[in-house]
Amino acid sequence: MSFLIYVLFVAVLEVALALNVRVLFSRHPLPTLIAVIIFIVGMVPPIVKLQRLPHLSPLFTIFLSFIFCVDLLFLVIMLVYYFRVYKSAKLKLVTKADYIVVLGSKFMSKRIPPIMLSRLEKTVQVYRQLDRKPLIIVSGGKSAVSHIEESGIMRRYLLDHGIPDSAIIVENKSENTAQNLEYSSITIKHHWKASSLPHIVVVTSEFHIPRVQQYASRIGLAANYVPSITIPVFKWPAMFREFTAIIWYYRYTIETIMLMMIVLLICTFVR
Repeated sequence: MSFLIYVLFVAVLEVALALNVRVLFSRHPLPTLIAVIIFIVGMVPPIVKLQRLPHLSPLFTIFLSFIFCVDLLFLVIMLVYYFRVYKSAKLKLVTKADYIVVLGSKFMSKRIPPIMLSRLEKTVQVYRQLDRKPLIIVSGGKSAVSHIEESGIMRRYLLDHGIPDSAIIVENKSENTAQNLEYSSITIKHHWKASSLPHIVVVTSEFHIPRVQQYASRIGLAANYVPSITIPVFKWPAMFREFTAIIWYYRYTIETIMLMMIVLLICTFVR
C-alpha cells in the first residue's frame, strides 16, 4: 500500500508540473519548485536502500526512473529552444533581398494583434532600408476560428504605411506555418525568372524562428531571417505554444526515445 501511495504522489506532482509548464514560460517559480520536489522525492529510493529498509519494488524503480528520464528529455529540448530563440533575437539586419516573406499570425478580429503588428513594422523597416526594393509576400489565409483573411489585413497595413501595391504579393491559401512557407516558396518559384537563386528574407517573431527554420529546411527553402521583437507579456505565452509545437513536430522521435528508455530500465532493474 505504501508503494502505491508513493507512486500516486509522484504522479500527482508530474501532473502539476505538466499543467504549470505554461506558467514556467512566464518565469513563475512554482514549476521550478515542483521540479525540485520531484527530484528530492526521487532521492528517497537510494536513501532507503542505503538504510537497508525493506526491498523496493522493481516496478517502482522503473516508474520513477522513467519519469526522471522524460523530465530530463523535455528539459533539454526546452533549453535548446531557449538558446535558439536567444540567437534568433541577435540576428543582424540583411542588406539584400529579392523577396520578403511575412508570416501570418492568427486574427481574432480585424484589429491587428500585437505579434502580427511587430512583424509588419519590421517588414516596413527592412523594406525602407534596402536600396534595391524587394517584393513583399504577405502569407496567411483565413483563420479556422475567425474566418478572417490574414493576408488581406496585412496588405492593407503595408499600403497604409507607404508600401506600393505593385510591391505586394498576396498568398491567401495557407492556414499554418508550414503552409506559409510552402505556398510562399511556390509563389516565388512561379514568379522568379532569373537563372540565379533569389535572395529570400523571412520576417517573423523571434520566438517563431526556430520552428520556421525547421520547416524551411524540410522543404529546401534557403532564406535569411529577420526577427521582430515581441514584448514579454505576449512573448512568453507564445513561446509556450511554440515549445508544444516543437514537441509535436518531433513526437515520433520522442516516442522512440521513451520506448528505448523503458526497455533499458526493464533490462536494468528486472532480473
